[in-house]
Amino acid sequence: MAVIIGSARIDENGHAHGGQAGDQTGREVSTQEFYVHSKGWIVARLKSAKAADTCAKAMKTACANSNIGYDQYQRYGLAPGKEDVNTSKKVETDCSALVRRCIYNATGKDVGDIRTITMESALKKSGLFEELKQYKEGMTLYTGDVLFTGHLGHPVSGHTVVVVSGKSRTKKNTPNVAEPTLKKGDKGQEVATLQKNLTQAGCKGKNGKKLNVDSVFGVQTEYALKMFQKKYKIEIDGIYGAISASTMKSVLR
Repeated sequence: MAVIIGSARIDENGHAHGGQAGDQTGREVSTQEFYVHSKGWIVARLKSAKAADTCAKAMKTACANSNIGYDQYQRYGLAPGKEDVNTSKKVETDCSALVRRCIYNATGKDVGDIRTITMESALKKSGLFEELKQYKEGMTLYTGDVLFTGHLGHPVSGHTVVVVSGKSRTKKNTPNVAEPTLKKGDKGQEVATLQKNLTQAGCKGKNGKKLNVDSVFGVQTEYALKMFQKKYKIEIDGIYGAISASTMKSVLR
């Protein structure tokens, strides 16, 4: 899967300033495939995986918003306290000012009026990031990573971006599902988990009521399981086997 980055790039005339407010070309603030910058990349990774996802989301929103354009001389349109990335007002920003806004949206903390050449010290001082790293060929980049030009100890004027699509740091929601195999007459914690699972899946007992979580695989639990099997086109045998367990996991996820 290709790594995708987002950033404020250049105005509609190919200049750093002087254009109209808003994105006139669809490319002033936009996404693109990751590339290795000729000046090198320093990688800043937020300590919080959730904040990193929010940072990436903010950048995606900005890149999709045609009201946000590029201008280094009018760069404060998205500063904290002004417009946000979903603004309906035509504003301007530049690469570092946009990254500042994305970090603010993700953490609620303003890292200040950063430029690429000051980002190393500012991001370290913020306490929001893991130890900064130098990008090396083949290095794994994660969604929400902030990249800026230079080498550790020597940041330079250039560019900064946010990885909007990289490797995920957040685990998928894995439901707690009973382990197979279970059948009528069984007792114990796995039966209790199955009873909870069946209720979560909307399956009731023969009496039309939610199952009692009593850890006993009785008539009501068997009936609810058969209804589950019928609903999801599994062999209706009243036995909670591997296929039923796999289906339950997919349903509850």
